[in-house]
Amino acid sequence: MGTFFVEALLAARDRPERREPVKLLVDSGSTYTWVAAALLRTLSVVPTERRRVVTIEGQVAERDAAEVLITFEGRTLHTVCLFGDAGDLDVLGAYTLEGFGLGVDPVQRKLIPALQYGAATTE
Repeated sequence: MGTFFVEALLAARDRPERREPVKLLVDSGSTYTWVAAALLRTLSVVPTERRRVVTIEGQVAERDAAEVLITFEGRTLHTVCLFGDAGDLDVLGAYTLEGFGLGVDPVQRKLIPALQYGAATTE
């Protein structure tokens, strides 16, 4: 097993025509997608809130967050994205993966369709 990356395009919600490519480490253990704050600011993404997270080192940290447009595998969706500090990795997290209906195949190092669960019954 191992890690792998995917290529995506990011854009501000109100400027979808201006997209920038980014290489993201797929990390289903990360709740959110993280991208360098400098890239997000280049795209005119403005933080709308702050989120508290526990880092891989076990430290509690706060990061700015905003909703962005992310495109990969031919689809574009809105997702929550954290503004990464210097030293933070650019990461594709679980919130975004679930939004796209994707899971991780760690052996073949690729994204795969995931079964989605709902509360509806057949009655």
